[in-house]
Amino acid sequence: MYQYHIAPMMGWTDRHFRYFMRLLGGDAFLMFSEMVTSNAIVFGDAHQYLEMAPDEGVCILQLGGSDIPSIQKAIQIAEKYPYSGYNLNVGCPSDRVQNAKIGACLMAEGVLVRDVLKAMMDSTDKPVSIKTRVGIDGVDSYEYFKQFVDEVLPSGCQSWIVHARDAWLKGLSPKQNRSIPPLRYEYVYQLKKDYPHLDIAINGGFVDKESIKEALLHVDAVMLGRAAYQNPRLIHALGNSQLSYIEALKAYANYMRATDVRSILRLAQPLVVSLTGYHGAKQDRAKLAQARTKDAMLKALDEIELLK
Repeated sequence: MYQYHIAPMMGWTDRHFRYFMRLLGGDAFLMFSEMVTSNAIVFGDAHQYLEMAPDEGVCILQLGGSDIPSIQKAIQIAEKYPYSGYNLNVGCPSDRVQNAKIGACLMAEGVLVRDVLKAMMDSTDKPVSIKTRVGIDGVDSYEYFKQFVDEVLPSGCQSWIVHARDAWLKGLSPKQNRSIPPLRYEYVYQLKKDYPHLDIAINGGFVDKESIKEALLHVDAVMLGRAAYQNPRLIHALGNSQLSYIEALKAYANYMRATDVRSILRLAQPLVVSLTGYHGAKQDRAKLAQARTKDAMLKALDEIELLK
């Protein structure tokens, strides 16, 4: 059982970022991939979406979708990769995923979510979980949330990750949905009281040790989202890595040197946000962020004194 989770985050939790989080946090964190739609796996370049870094550790693949045959086929393909389980996204509020019947809009269709989760569990022996919100479109009550949970529970899914905010499907961007709807921790805590047998993790607004410690008095785990890239030192402080913070950065720099990728920006991004807390950090971040080729990236790494 993991008390700490790194949230699935589009544009962040690719294999490089997850590997960096593992260097910082040791094996204290359960990692999640970015959301990958089932159709992208079935009809696209599956390896591009499913490839994992060496020694990445325990990682859950988050899937987006509501078409049962597509979800089942995606899991069949993903079973060839060393993911440790699967998670269904019922929390993303973007217009694009709504139009594909993915994400938070599925909170209005609890029976469908139940059937999708059941199909996922029938397709694998690995654990299956759900990540959801506490409501949609301003329907702000624990009763609404509990009704959704009750509709889904016959699937047999025992692992729930709850982002403790409503998702406003109209009028707010995905970015605004991460901060404007108020946090309702009390709904998640009440869910654990009502269903003590469920494994419940809470997500939303956790940025320091104190708030995390308080939440763990009520639920089984805390999922960290933006805090993971806005304050990587928190990951190091919570984790059990055998590396110092600087040693972890150096180890990731060596990983960058040895890794060939399509996107230098995605490879460099974890290190860019982690170069903080010393004189010259701003200049070092700029050098690395401006690199657009492998040679430019290597040159920038060689010029950063902290990494020598």
